[in-house]
Amino acid sequence: MSDADTPDFSRTPLTDIADDVLLAHDIRLQVLRLDLADPALGGNKWFKLQHNLALAKTQGADTLLSFGGAYSNHLYALAEAGHRYGFRTIGVIRGELSEPLNPTLRYAQSRGMQLIAVSRSDYRRRNEPGYADELLGGRKEGVMVIPEGGANLAGVQGCQALAHLLVERVADPDGVEVCLACGTGTTMAGLLAGLQHAGCFVRGFSVLKGGDFLREEITGWLQLQGADISPQRWALETAYHFGGYARRPPQLTDFIRWFEAQHGIPLEPVYTGKLMAAVYQRIREGLYPPGSRLVVMHTGGLQARNVD
Repeated sequence: MSDADTPDFSRTPLTDIADDVLLAHDIRLQVLRLDLADPALGGNKWFKLQHNLALAKTQGADTLLSFGGAYSNHLYALAEAGHRYGFRTIGVIRGELSEPLNPTLRYAQSRGMQLIAVSRSDYRRRNEPGYADELLGGRKEGVMVIPEGGANLAGVQGCQALAHLLVERVADPDGVEVCLACGTGTTMAGLLAGLQHAGCFVRGFSVLKGGDFLREEITGWLQLQGADISPQRWALETAYHFGGYARRPPQLTDFIRWFEAQHGIPLEPVYTGKLMAAVYQRIREGLYPPGSRLVVMHTGGLQARNVD
């Protein structure tokens, strides 16, 4: 992998924002603009994929297969990574492929990804041993399977580097609350492990309805990394899903428009829009004492703004 193809995270500033809501509650809010590193592999995507790509090369794999929904950030990024770094890619899509394809799947296909649609019941088998082989007609050689969302140990370990990036940007991280959106818990588990010697608190916001299971997922990944993280150092919020994954109620759309008009920072409705709306809701409800310092991680995925 050449440096020219690698996302440039030196272009990811920690941006101070201010508005009447923040001033009224005496809150300092900063946004880590990970989205600016790369249009397709920025945000948290590169961190979840980088170790998987290296592992695939070590194993001699020439094909990467993974799973996702019709608007999957992960498959979008995987298709781009395959195109840049010389891998065939296969995306197993939950549900039917409706023509014309949506912008996410059109882009993935344009980068060479083969799309395989499976029923929702079959999709639930995605973690079964041998299911990927069944999809490929028994072919195993040269194929590496990456779980949905990059949720494996390689993905979690890659996200530890997010902690170093954060600490480089944040002067005196002691007492800072770091906020991020959670879909699989992979990014949060890696970030927590990387921050275990820093004085931050990490709060994840599940974008899934019924996301309580992510606490167990995150705890399991922390144990596998040998990270000794006190339960008092992190929390997972599950009440800010706005109706469920990829749901876009009017109040969420209105908030995203307001925030972008105020601050010029683009959000999307699946992850970052829900995250920022949740943070502002908590601020308005007085859940942060005056003088609190918050850092919101902008994890990219802005292609979700493009909806036909």
